[in-house]
Amino acid sequence: MSRTRVGTSLLLLVVIVVSAGGAGAATVGVAGDAPVTQEEVTLTVTVVDRSGNPLDDVELSASWDGGGPVNATTAGNGKAFVDVPEGADVTIRTDRSFYIRNRPYVVENASEREVTVEMAQRGQTTVTVRDENGRVEDAIVRMFQDGRPVINERTGSDGTFTTPDIEQDEYTLIVFREGYLRNKTSVTVDGQVSQAMRIEQSSALASFRVTDDHFDPPQALTNANVTVGDLADVTTQSSGRVTVSVPVNDRYEVEITKPGYGTVTRTLEVDESDVSLNVSIRRTPAISVRTDNQRIVVGEPVRVTVTDEYGDPVESASISLDGSSVTETDDSGVASVTIESAGNHTLRATAAGLEASAVVEGVQPAPDETPTDSPTPTDSPTTASGPGPGVMSVLLALALVAVLARRRH
Repeated sequence: MSRTRVGTSLLLLVVIVVSAGGAGAATVGVAGDAPVTQEEVTLTVTVVDRSGNPLDDVELSASWDGGGPVNATTAGNGKAFVDVPEGADVTIRTDRSFYIRNRPYVVENASEREVTVEMAQRGQTTVTVRDENGRVEDAIVRMFQDGRPVINERTGSDGTFTTPDIEQDEYTLIVFREGYLRNKTSVTVDGQVSQAMRIEQSSALASFRVTDDHFDPPQALTNANVTVGDLADVTTQSSGRVTVSVPVNDRYEVEITKPGYGTVTRTLEVDESDVSLNVSIRRTPAISVRTDNQRIVVGEPVRVTVTDEYGDPVESASISLDGSSVTETDDSGVASVTIESAGNHTLRATAAGLEASAVVEGVQPAPDETPTDSPTPTDSPTTASGPGPGVMSVLLALALVAVLARRRH
């Protein structure tokens, strides 16, 4: 077969496949060389007003995850037909003069069926917020329909806010501002309506407790600093507690600090009642090195103890001597290192990215003090003539005895 005939055959095949796909199937991807299709279903959409009357000339826009929009317009009977993928979650938006929906209509797990979409007449509300000093700028205006939020905006510089077009219906209106109590009421939107709201300032107590949960039970920390936004900078008492007054209906960044401890930040939500916040902080990670002696005889070992920030032993800490690794600590945080030379030596411990060091001095041992033999004393020769001193003493003693004997007789 010639190349021309092959190309023509492939073109005809593509045209046939595409034509077949247009009838009740949508191409959603490709698996290998074959297109993957998903069956389409037709949604019959009927749009009515609150009284159930059909609405014509309603513009519909249907979309789903990864597809659409598909557009259609309702006929005089309020009906329109929309082809969508089977099983898809389809969002239908509607638009018509004088009518509106506050939120799109969602068809889950689309199948060949009829759905009814209700629209309501358009309305608007202008809300004016005041306090004891006049109109309040930047006040929050929230409106709920059957418990679902519809409006969440703020007043302008003139203290007012006008809603966009919303369904004519009954709404719950809540107005407040940071530092002010909420004011809640019901409002009926049946066209163009106005609603005045008054709010007042108030505060609540925020209590903080700071502990160190390294201990069991956690240990209260005194003199911990508690910073509440730009409002307060206070210090805990011996109980670890401190209390401050803060404006209601606001959110505050709370920072807890204490020398020797890591800094902790928390977000505090304050409604219209007293609140409390418990925060645990821990000492800044650190290790320390201690030696039993600072002066070590050369050739002798020194006991090295490594502890963490709480004084607990650090197991498997690497110990180096003058930059060279020599050993590790045992499960008691202890190691033994021999000092081989005189002079100052640096012992460094490393564990979990932390390090600490200590300096010891190697000293030479004292020289041996071996006793020497003393010479045996000898009598010195007498150079003078006559009896020595010992002989003279004996003669004198004998003479004295003779004299005493005569006197007795």
